[in-house]
Amino acid sequence: MARQARLCLPGQAHLVLQRASAEVFREAGDYEDYLQRLAHTAQRSGVQVHGYALLPRAVWLVLTPADCAGLSALMQTLARCASRRLGEGAGIWRGRYRSALLQQQGWLLPALCAVDLAPQAEAACAEASAWPWSSLAHHTGRRPSAWLREVPPYWELGNTPYAREAAYAALLNTDVARQHREPIERALRAAGALGDEAYLAWAEQQLGRSLRPRARGRPRAAAASS
Repeated sequence: MARQARLCLPGQAHLVLQRASAEVFREAGDYEDYLQRLAHTAQRSGVQVHGYALLPRAVWLVLTPADCAGLSALMQTLARCASRRLGEGAGIWRGRYRSALLQQQGWLLPALCAVDLAPQAEAACAEASAWPWSSLAHHTGRRPSAWLREVPPYWELGNTPYAREAAYAALLNTDVARQHREPIERALRAAGALGDEAYLAWAEQQLGRSLRPRARGRPRAAAASS
């Protein structure tokens, strides 16, 4: 059976997750090298990077590609470079990267929070704010990164940089990100979308495919005829 085309809709925010079967990042230089390549390759590929979390065996990203070729080129380049650095083949990655579309209103900001909290959620550290390899420090004003691009919902948090950073830090301490983690992971597994009914219908029309979770179990007709 042919594999389904990878989910991509130009101009829309994407949550991307790539997991590895072994440690991809083993020391500070590994993380720094990946981030430098991410910043450089994203700009060259026409992909805006809004957030990231690098874990020993996983990469979480929030991206907006100008086109699908750019997104594919970015992820392929990053995966190959990491594999080469470790002297490993492509087998170090657990299959293809997963992605899900994010509606700007209602889902983009929670997804950013979920990414910034991923190191804590996946037990890489006790406190997400202490993990140096995520965009949390950028969003809270502790370590700005010139190559990251803020999204409109982040700008709406306040009228000044300090107000936005303080509001985002406060948001991380609420259940907003934690309560959205399960649907976020479901959407990634299904290569789906997160948004309201109108957004889902629009995205499905653009892509020509369903973005709804499939019901579990055998199809009703097949079950009835067996």
